[in-house]
Amino acid sequence: MRSLRHIAFWSARYLFLLSSAFITGFLLNNTPDYSLSLSLLSELRNEMVYTYVMAYVILPRFLLKKKYVAFFTIALLYMLLIQYLDDRLSHYMNHWTPANDSMAFLNRWASFWGYIGYGPPSVCAVFLAIRMLKLYNKKMEEKEILLRENANAESQLLKARVHPHFLFNTLNNIYSYAYDRPTDAARLAESFSSTMRYMIRDCEASLVSVEKELKMITDYIQLEKVRYGPRLTVITDIQGHADHKMIAPLLMIPFIENSFKHGASQMIDGSWIKMHIFIDNTMLQMEVSNNRPVRPTTQHEKGGIGLKTVRKRLELLYPGDHHLEIDATPGTYRTLVKIPLQTSAHVN
Repeated sequence: MRSLRHIAFWSARYLFLLSSAFITGFLLNNTPDYSLSLSLLSELRNEMVYTYVMAYVILPRFLLKKKYVAFFTIALLYMLLIQYLDDRLSHYMNHWTPANDSMAFLNRWASFWGYIGYGPPSVCAVFLAIRMLKLYNKKMEEKEILLRENANAESQLLKARVHPHFLFNTLNNIYSYAYDRPTDAARLAESFSSTMRYMIRDCEASLVSVEKELKMITDYIQLEKVRYGPRLTVITDIQGHADHKMIAPLLMIPFIENSFKHGASQMIDGSWIKMHIFIDNTMLQMEVSNNRPVRPTTQHEKGGIGLKTVRKRLELLYPGDHHLEIDATPGTYRTLVKIPLQTSAHVN
Protein backbone atom coordinates (compact mmCIF):
# COMPACT_ATOMS: atom_id res chain seq x y z
CA MET A 1 0.00 0.00 0.00
CA ARG A 2 2.82 2.37 0.88
CA SER A 3 4.73 1.66 -2.34
CA LEU A 4 1.55 2.21 -4.37
CA ARG A 5 1.13 5.65 -2.83
CA HIS A 6 4.71 6.57 -3.75
CA ILE A 7 4.25 5.29 -7.30
CA ALA A 8 1.03 7.29 -7.62
CA PHE A 9 2.74 10.46 -6.36
CA TRP A 10 5.69 10.28 -8.76
CA SER A 11 3.49 9.21 -11.67
CA ALA A 12 1.33 12.27 -11.08
CA ARG A 13 4.46 14.44 -10.92
CA TYR A 14 5.80 13.00 -14.20
CA LEU A 15 2.48 13.46 -15.97
CA PHE A 16 2.42 17.06 -14.76
CA LEU A 17 5.94 17.71 -16.15
CA LEU A 18 5.11 15.96 -19.40
CA SER A 19 1.85 17.81 -19.96
CA SER A 20 3.53 21.13 -19.14
CA ALA A 21 6.30 20.43 -21.66
CA PHE A 22 3.82 19.43 -24.35
CA ILE A 23 1.67 22.51 -23.76
CA THR A 24 4.71 24.81 -23.78
CA GLY A 25 6.04 23.22 -26.97
CA PHE A 26 2.68 23.48 -28.65
CA LEU A 27 2.30 27.16 -27.73
CA LEU A 28 5.80 28.03 -28.94
CA ASN A 29 6.11 25.79 -31.98
CA ASN A 30 2.51 24.87 -32.70
CA THR A 31 3.50 21.23 -32.09
CA PRO A 32 4.26 19.20 -28.93
CA ASP A 33 7.92 18.44 -28.27
CA TYR A 34 8.06 14.66 -27.63
CA SER A 35 11.85 14.69 -27.35
CA LEU A 36 11.57 16.12 -23.80
CA SER A 37 10.20 12.91 -22.29
CA LEU A 38 13.65 11.41 -21.58
CA SER A 39 15.05 14.63 -20.11
CA LEU A 40 11.97 14.87 -17.93
CA LEU A 41 12.68 11.40 -16.58
CA SER A 42 16.16 12.63 -15.65
CA GLU A 43 14.60 15.62 -13.90
CA LEU A 44 12.18 13.34 -12.09
CA ARG A 45 15.06 11.13 -10.94
CA ASN A 46 16.84 14.18 -9.46
CA GLU A 47 13.64 15.20 -7.64
CA MET A 48 13.22 11.70 -6.22
CA VAL A 49 16.80 11.54 -4.95
CA TYR A 50 16.53 14.98 -3.39
CA THR A 51 13.14 14.23 -1.81
CA TYR A 52 13.98 10.84 -0.31
CA VAL A 53 17.30 11.95 1.14
CA MET A 54 15.61 15.00 2.67
CA ALA A 55 12.54 13.08 3.94
CA TYR A 56 14.20 9.94 5.28
CA VAL A 57 17.74 11.03 6.20
CA ILE A 58 18.09 14.74 6.95
CA LEU A 59 14.61 15.39 8.39
CA PRO A 60 14.54 12.48 10.91
CA ARG A 61 18.12 12.96 12.07
CA PHE A 62 17.96 16.69 12.64
CA LEU A 63 14.54 18.39 12.49
CA LEU A 64 12.59 15.67 14.33
CA LYS A 65 15.30 15.60 17.00
CA LYS A 66 14.91 19.39 17.40
CA LYS A 67 18.38 20.17 16.04
CA TYR A 68 17.02 23.17 14.18
CA VAL A 69 20.26 25.03 13.41
CA ALA A 70 21.94 21.89 12.11
CA PHE A 71 18.86 21.00 10.07
CA PHE A 72 18.58 24.35 8.28
CA THR A 73 22.34 24.48 7.68
CA ILE A 74 22.55 20.97 6.24
CA ALA A 75 19.31 21.36 4.28
CA LEU A 76 20.58 24.58 2.69
CA LEU A 77 23.99 23.10 1.84
CA TYR A 78 22.34 19.97 0.45
CA MET A 79 19.99 22.03 -1.71
CA LEU A 80 22.87 24.15 -3.05
CA LEU A 81 24.92 21.03 -3.78
CA ILE A 82 22.09 19.29 -5.65
CA GLN A 83 21.30 22.46 -7.57
CA TYR A 84 24.94 22.93 -8.52
CA LEU A 85 25.36 19.31 -9.67
CA ASP A 86 22.10 19.46 -11.59
CA ASP A 87 23.20 22.71 -13.20
CA ARG A 88 26.63 21.29 -14.14
CA LEU A 89 25.08 18.15 -15.57
CA SER A 90 22.57 20.11 -17.60
CA HIS A 91 25.25 22.40 -18.99
CA TYR A 92 27.50 19.48 -19.83
CA MET A 93 24.80 17.63 -21.73
CA ASN A 94 23.94 20.77 -23.69
CA HIS A 95 27.61 21.61 -24.39
CA TRP A 96 27.33 24.83 -22.45
CA THR A 97 30.22 27.32 -22.24
CA PRO A 98 30.42 29.93 -19.48
CA ALA A 99 28.87 33.25 -20.35
CA ASN A 100 30.99 36.35 -20.13
CA ASP A 101 28.28 38.96 -20.35
CA SER A 102 27.20 41.11 -17.42
CA MET A 103 23.89 39.25 -17.14
CA ALA A 104 25.48 35.96 -16.06
CA PHE A 105 25.06 36.66 -12.34
CA LEU A 106 21.43 37.70 -12.73
CA ASN A 107 20.73 34.64 -14.85
CA ARG A 108 22.24 32.39 -12.21
CA TRP A 109 20.30 34.16 -9.45
CA ALA A 110 17.03 33.74 -11.36
CA SER A 111 17.90 30.11 -12.05
CA PHE A 112 18.48 29.53 -8.34
CA TRP A 113 15.07 30.85 -7.30
CA GLY A 114 13.42 29.07 -10.18
CA TYR A 115 15.05 25.89 -8.95
CA ILE A 116 13.59 26.43 -5.47
CA GLY A 117 10.14 27.38 -6.71
CA TYR A 118 9.68 24.77 -9.42
CA GLY A 119 12.37 22.16 -8.88
CA PRO A 120 13.15 19.45 -6.29
CA PRO A 121 12.68 21.68 -3.17
CA SER A 122 9.08 22.51 -4.07
CA VAL A 123 8.32 18.88 -4.96
CA CYS A 124 9.93 17.79 -1.70
CA ALA A 125 7.79 20.29 0.20
CA VAL A 126 4.60 18.82 -1.31
CA PHE A 127 5.82 15.28 -0.59
CA LEU A 128 6.60 16.17 3.04
CA ALA A 129 3.27 17.96 3.49
CA ILE A 130 1.39 14.85 2.35
CA ARG A 131 3.58 12.62 4.53
CA MET A 132 3.14 14.83 7.59
CA LEU A 133 -0.62 14.91 7.07
CA LYS A 134 -0.65 11.11 6.84
CA LEU A 135 1.47 10.79 10.01
CA TYR A 136 -0.77 13.30 11.81
CA ASN A 137 -3.90 11.35 10.89
CA LYS A 138 -2.24 8.13 12.02
CA LYS A 139 -1.28 9.71 15.35
CA MET A 140 -4.84 10.98 15.83
CA GLU A 141 -6.23 7.51 15.13
CA GLU A 142 -3.77 5.95 17.59
CA LYS A 143 -4.63 8.59 20.17
CA GLU A 144 -8.35 7.95 19.71
CA ILE A 145 -7.84 4.20 20.11
CA LEU A 146 -5.71 4.76 23.21
CA LEU A 147 -8.31 7.08 24.71
CA ARG A 148 -11.04 4.51 24.10
CA GLU A 149 -8.93 1.77 25.67
CA ASN A 150 -8.10 3.95 28.67
CA ALA A 151 -11.75 4.94 29.09
CA ASN A 152 -12.80 1.29 28.91
CA ALA A 153 -10.13 0.25 31.42
CA GLU A 154 -11.08 3.07 33.78
CA SER A 155 -14.76 2.19 33.43
CA GLN A 156 -14.02 -1.44 34.31
CA LEU A 157 -12.05 -0.28 37.35
CA LEU A 158 -14.87 2.00 38.49
CA LYS A 159 -17.40 -0.78 37.97
CA ALA A 160 -15.26 -3.03 40.14
CA ARG A 161 -15.41 -0.38 42.85
CA VAL A 162 -19.20 -0.55 42.83
CA HIS A 163 -19.15 -4.25 43.72
CA PRO A 164 -17.43 -4.06 47.14
CA HIS A 165 -19.39 -0.94 48.08
CA PHE A 166 -22.71 -2.63 47.31
CA LEU A 167 -21.67 -6.02 48.71
CA PHE A 168 -20.42 -4.58 51.98
CA ASN A 169 -23.74 -2.86 52.70
CA THR A 170 -25.80 -5.91 51.73
CA LEU A 171 -23.71 -8.30 53.83
CA ASN A 172 -24.14 -5.94 56.76
CA ASN A 173 -27.90 -6.21 56.32
CA ILE A 174 -27.80 -10.01 56.34
CA TYR A 175 -25.47 -10.11 59.33
CA SER A 176 -27.81 -7.90 61.37
CA TYR A 177 -30.53 -10.57 61.04
CA ALA A 178 -28.38 -13.68 61.43
CA TYR A 179 -28.98 -14.05 65.22
CA ASP A 180 -32.34 -12.44 65.94
CA ARG A 181 -34.29 -13.22 62.76
CA PRO A 182 -32.68 -16.22 61.02
CA THR A 183 -35.71 -16.80 58.72
CA ASP A 184 -35.44 -13.29 57.33
CA ALA A 185 -31.68 -13.70 57.06
CA ALA A 186 -32.20 -16.82 54.93
CA ARG A 187 -34.55 -14.94 52.59
CA LEU A 188 -32.03 -12.13 52.35
CA ALA A 189 -29.25 -14.58 51.57
CA GLU A 190 -31.31 -16.17 48.79
CA SER A 191 -31.98 -12.81 47.16
CA PHE A 192 -28.37 -11.88 47.67
CA SER A 193 -27.14 -15.04 45.93
CA SER A 194 -29.30 -14.15 42.90
CA THR A 195 -27.73 -10.69 42.83
CA MET A 196 -24.25 -12.20 43.11
CA ARG A 197 -24.88 -14.48 40.13
CA TYR A 198 -25.94 -11.45 38.11
CA MET A 199 -22.81 -9.51 39.06
CA ILE A 200 -20.44 -12.39 38.38
CA ARG A 201 -21.97 -13.74 35.16
CA ASP A 202 -23.54 -10.76 33.44
CA CYS A 203 -21.77 -7.65 34.65
CA GLU A 204 -18.49 -8.58 33.00
CA ALA A 205 -20.03 -7.52 29.69
CA SER A 206 -20.00 -3.88 28.61
CA LEU A 207 -23.78 -3.94 28.19
CA VAL A 208 -26.53 -5.91 29.91
CA SER A 209 -30.26 -6.13 29.33
CA VAL A 210 -32.37 -3.52 31.07
CA GLU A 211 -34.63 -6.33 32.30
CA LYS A 212 -31.80 -7.94 34.27
CA GLU A 213 -30.67 -4.60 35.65
CA LEU A 214 -34.21 -3.83 36.84
CA LYS A 215 -34.49 -7.32 38.35
CA MET A 216 -31.33 -6.72 40.35
CA ILE A 217 -32.69 -3.37 41.57
CA THR A 218 -36.01 -4.86 42.69
CA ASP A 219 -34.15 -7.67 44.49
CA TYR A 220 -32.06 -5.09 46.29
CA ILE A 221 -35.17 -3.12 47.28
CA GLN A 222 -36.71 -6.30 48.67
CA LEU A 223 -33.57 -6.87 50.73
CA GLU A 224 -33.87 -3.41 52.20
CA LYS A 225 -37.64 -3.63 52.78
CA VAL A 226 -37.14 -6.75 54.88
CA ARG A 227 -34.50 -4.94 56.86
CA TYR A 228 -36.51 -1.81 57.64
CA GLY A 229 -39.94 -3.37 57.91
CA PRO A 230 -43.08 -1.23 58.39
CA ARG A 231 -41.18 1.94 59.23
CA LEU A 232 -40.25 2.29 55.54
CA THR A 233 -42.61 2.88 52.60
CA VAL A 234 -41.23 2.19 49.15
CA ILE A 235 -43.13 3.24 46.04
CA THR A 236 -41.87 1.96 42.69
CA ASP A 237 -43.26 2.92 39.29
CA ILE A 238 -41.75 1.42 36.14
CA GLN A 239 -43.21 2.43 32.79
CA GLY A 240 -42.23 1.50 29.25
CA HIS A 241 -40.90 -1.65 27.66
CA ALA A 242 -37.45 -2.97 28.52
CA ASP A 243 -37.49 -5.68 25.84
CA HIS A 244 -34.27 -5.82 23.80
CA LYS A 245 -32.90 -2.70 25.50
CA MET A 246 -29.28 -2.67 26.68
CA ILE A 247 -27.50 -0.53 29.28
CA ALA A 248 -24.12 -0.44 31.01
CA PRO A 249 -24.31 -2.60 34.16
CA LEU A 250 -24.53 -1.33 37.72
CA LEU A 251 -25.28 2.28 36.80
CA MET A 252 -28.64 2.59 38.59
CA ILE A 253 -28.04 0.68 41.82
CA PRO A 254 -25.84 3.38 43.45
CA PHE A 255 -28.74 5.87 43.26
CA ILE A 256 -31.13 3.41 44.90
CA GLU A 257 -28.57 2.53 47.54
CA ASN A 258 -27.94 6.21 48.17
CA SER A 259 -31.64 6.83 48.86
CA PHE A 260 -31.54 4.27 51.68
CA LYS A 261 -28.30 5.67 53.00
CA HIS A 262 -29.58 9.25 53.23
CA GLY A 263 -33.15 8.36 54.15
CA ALA A 264 -34.33 5.21 55.90
CA SER A 265 -31.05 4.53 57.69
CA GLN A 266 -31.29 7.92 59.41
CA MET A 267 -35.04 8.04 60.10
CA ILE A 268 -36.64 6.55 63.20
CA ASP A 269 -40.07 6.26 61.61
CA GLY A 270 -42.12 7.45 58.64
CA SER A 271 -39.39 7.16 56.03
CA TRP A 272 -40.31 6.85 52.37
CA ILE A 273 -38.57 6.26 49.06
CA LYS A 274 -40.10 6.85 45.63
CA MET A 275 -38.60 5.43 42.46
CA HIS A 276 -39.98 6.30 39.01
CA ILE A 277 -38.43 4.71 35.91
CA PHE A 278 -39.55 5.51 32.38
CA ILE A 279 -38.16 3.62 29.37
CA ASP A 280 -38.61 4.64 25.75
CA ASN A 281 -36.85 3.52 22.57
CA THR A 282 -33.62 5.41 23.18
CA MET A 283 -33.50 6.58 26.79
CA LEU A 284 -34.00 5.39 30.34
CA GLN A 285 -35.03 8.02 32.87
CA MET A 286 -34.94 7.27 36.58
CA GLU A 287 -35.98 9.58 39.39
CA VAL A 288 -35.35 8.53 42.98
CA SER A 289 -36.41 10.65 45.94
CA ASN A 290 -36.57 10.09 49.69
CA ASN A 291 -37.22 11.97 52.88
CA ARG A 292 -34.58 12.41 55.54
CA PRO A 293 -34.01 14.24 58.81
CA VAL A 294 -34.22 18.00 58.45
CA ARG A 295 -30.76 19.51 58.53
CA PRO A 296 -28.72 22.03 56.54
CA THR A 297 -27.42 20.61 53.25
CA THR A 298 -23.75 20.58 52.33
CA GLN A 299 -21.95 20.07 49.02
CA HIS A 300 -20.36 16.92 50.44
CA GLU A 301 -23.77 15.25 50.61
CA LYS A 302 -23.98 15.28 46.81
CA GLY A 303 -20.86 13.20 46.30
CA GLY A 304 -20.43 10.04 48.36
CA ILE A 305 -18.16 7.23 47.19
CA GLY A 306 -20.92 5.47 45.28
CA LEU A 307 -22.19 8.61 43.54
CA LYS A 308 -18.70 9.81 42.65
CA THR A 309 -17.99 6.44 41.07
CA VAL A 310 -21.20 6.30 39.04
CA ARG A 311 -20.84 9.94 38.00
CA LYS A 312 -17.37 9.16 36.63
CA ARG A 313 -18.64 6.05 34.85
CA LEU A 314 -21.43 8.04 33.20
CA GLU A 315 -18.90 10.57 31.93
CA LEU A 316 -16.72 7.81 30.49
CA LEU A 317 -19.47 5.66 29.00
CA TYR A 318 -21.84 8.36 27.76
CA PRO A 319 -19.81 11.57 27.35
CA GLY A 320 -22.15 14.48 26.63
CA ASP A 321 -25.06 12.07 26.10
CA HIS A 322 -26.43 11.65 29.62
CA HIS A 323 -28.00 13.81 32.30
CA LEU A 324 -27.50 13.66 36.05
CA GLU A 325 -29.23 15.95 38.49
CA ILE A 326 -28.98 15.77 42.29
CA ASP A 327 -31.05 17.95 44.62
CA ALA A 328 -30.39 17.87 48.35
CA THR A 329 -32.76 19.97 50.47
CA PRO A 330 -33.05 20.08 54.28
CA GLY A 331 -35.80 17.41 54.28
CA THR A 332 -35.49 15.52 51.00
CA TYR A 333 -32.97 14.01 48.64
CA ARG A 334 -33.70 13.63 44.92
CA THR A 335 -31.72 12.18 42.02
CA LEU A 336 -32.68 12.32 38.34
CA VAL A 337 -30.61 10.44 35.77
CA LYS A 338 -31.12 9.92 32.04
CA ILE A 339 -29.09 7.20 30.34
CA PRO A 340 -29.02 6.38 26.60
CA LEU A 341 -30.10 2.86 25.65
CA GLN A 342 -29.05 0.54 22.86
CA THR A 343 -31.06 -2.22 21.27
CA SER A 344 -29.72 -5.75 21.39
CA ALA A 345 -29.49 -5.76 17.58
CA HIS A 346 -26.74 -3.10 17.81
CA VAL A 347 -24.63 -4.97 20.34
CA ASN A 348 -21.67 -6.91 18.97
